[in-house]
Amino acid sequence: MTLTPALHAGVRIGTLACAALAFSSVSMATPVPLPDPGIKGYKFPEAKDTLMGWINKDQAAPINLHGWGLWTSLTMPSGQSEFGMPNVPVYLTWLSPAEIADLPPITPGAAIETTATPPKRLFKLERPRQFSHGSASVPTAPEAASNAREPASAVKRDASIFVTVGYDPAAQAWAQQNQLFSVKSLQAIYNAGTGDIRSIPSFPARSVTTKPTYKVITKAKLNGSIYTMPAWPGTPQTVTPKITQRGFPEPDWPGCVYVDVKKTGSTTASAIDADCKTGPTPTNTYGLGDFVSFPVTADNISSFDKLLGNSSLEVGDVVLLMAMHVTSREIDEWTWQTYFWTPNPANPPLPSSSAIAKARPPQLKGAAAHYAMSIGYQMVTPNQPAVGGKSVGYPVTAFNPYLESGFNARTFGEPPVNPGILAPGTQRLYMATVGIQSNCMTCHGAATFSPTNPKASLPYLTDFYLSRTDPAFKGYLQLDFLWSIQGNAK
Repeated sequence: MTLTPALHAGVRIGTLACAALAFSSVSMATPVPLPDPGIKGYKFPEAKDTLMGWINKDQAAPINLHGWGLWTSLTMPSGQSEFGMPNVPVYLTWLSPAEIADLPPITPGAAIETTATPPKRLFKLERPRQFSHGSASVPTAPEAASNAREPASAVKRDASIFVTVGYDPAAQAWAQQNQLFSVKSLQAIYNAGTGDIRSIPSFPARSVTTKPTYKVITKAKLNGSIYTMPAWPGTPQTVTPKITQRGFPEPDWPGCVYVDVKKTGSTTASAIDADCKTGPTPTNTYGLGDFVSFPVTADNISSFDKLLGNSSLEVGDVVLLMAMHVTSREIDEWTWQTYFWTPNPANPPLPSSSAIAKARPPQLKGAAAHYAMSIGYQMVTPNQPAVGGKSVGYPVTAFNPYLESGFNARTFGEPPVNPGILAPGTQRLYMATVGIQSNCMTCHGAATFSPTNPKASLPYLTDFYLSRTDPAFKGYLQLDFLWSIQGNAK
């Protein structure tokens, strides 16, 4: 199967533009499992032994292809209608934790692809919970006026983002079956366990969860037809005292990217305005077709929830997909890949690379091909076993600029104590202390639930080896690497 560039009733998943259609008779979507994109060398789910062979041998090429295969599948047209829009991308058919929590429990063995959907769904955009987890305090647009070091040009840039979370049909069914978004159920699982290390039942290998991350273009954010947002410059070479104290959030990114909302198709632009002083030009101004995007129309506006407080979406607004965390349970510690929009997808900045970009399959086309990938299937290299390993070797950095770059040193805590990563031979100790040095697997390894204080958990972690039997887990319930359970259990 090949991803066909198309714009389906305003859902831009490719490069062509068509007029919006009426949605009065659009039916409710059924969550769609990952389709086969027809990529040579990729399959889902991949055998655990095959993936671990690649990981243990540091074979980047097949790992990168696997990550791109997941992205291609997630962004393919689903053939399903959702949120007042027909033929949405596959990932948009998946239910959120809140939606799953409202569904009745299902019995073991129930068909995982045909579980019920809620009677009414809302495209609910929320501020990332991780921006206020523990000691985290990440500045975004509302704080920009007082906290940000804006470029000298004083261009009004939108640094706000919103997220949703999605569980594929297999993960959804497992969460329903085990009532994983219920505090009482999690407490019962913990109390039924024995020993110091207790965990929820492990998700099946087909499970995938996502965290789509969006910007919203509203009329108030436009200068004529131009929307301006900060441009990710790449991972800073050094962790300065300012980054230690503040992180490297969007308001601190020095450049600009411009979007002309009158251009509904794609462009040939591939640059940024490095200091926001040049202004919009054909090389740094993009069209809506350069993004996976969703226009708000009179026919679908009722499917979009309020953003924050009394701020609501209006007809003519546009939702842009900027990034997405994706994890699959194909290995015991899950696979970790994260995607972010980039001006030049063939030569993206760190934490991606041109080598990762070269692994993109020909089936990845249209707007979905305008995104970069950061990937990490291990905490350190050489890889360590899930239990009983050591924090030795070299770091594996994998983070998303839109979600973790703003984490400062106070975001991360202990226990467990960060031992650093000891390099063999030189015995040099590497210490990751901020978000731009973090690793998805390490951080999600600490996803836990306290049976005595449901709002408590272990802290976020940066990048080092963490054993699944670390003493820090005593008194907590391990959540199989999913922070979304801890953040949504009620």
